[in-house]
Amino acid sequence: MDEKLLSCAQQAARFIVRHHAQACEWPNVVEWCAWYISNSLMAALHDENGEIVALIAGRPVNDPLDGNIPYKHDKGGKCIFIDFLAIEPKYSRAVYPSFVALCLDRFGEREQVAYQRVATHDYQLFLRNMGRQKQIGVTSYGTTIEYLRQSRRT
Repeated sequence: MDEKLLSCAQQAARFIVRHHAQACEWPNVVEWCAWYISNSLMAALHDENGEIVALIAGRPVNDPLDGNIPYKHDKGGKCIFIDFLAIEPKYSRAVYPSFVALCLDRFGEREQVAYQRVATHDYQLFLRNMGRQKQIGVTSYGTTIEYLRQSRRT
């Protein structure tokens, strides 16, 4: 593993352990992150100090149930299976619209999104709902574009 990949994987692993207590028990969290990064299946937003404020690790799969098989993926799969997703609460107001753009850039257009418990949802609805978040638990009924315009004015 090259030095840059190792550094990014370690930073992602620290973020995951901080937000997912069970990850402390994983024997290979850095290697897990390195695999996702190497396959362009992990994306992160960073603050001005270079610290991760939001991170997603997901895999395109053909069927949501394929997500239960570790590392199984198909670049052209119609479903994104999300293995990990966390956003720092203090950054949530500004992060959600950017996070939507990041997901679209990283995973492109898909039909479904699925999580650990294999509940599936419409991918566009998921992105639209994420884009409407101003704060965790507080919904904005405007569009993401309107929110971005308003946040630039203030």
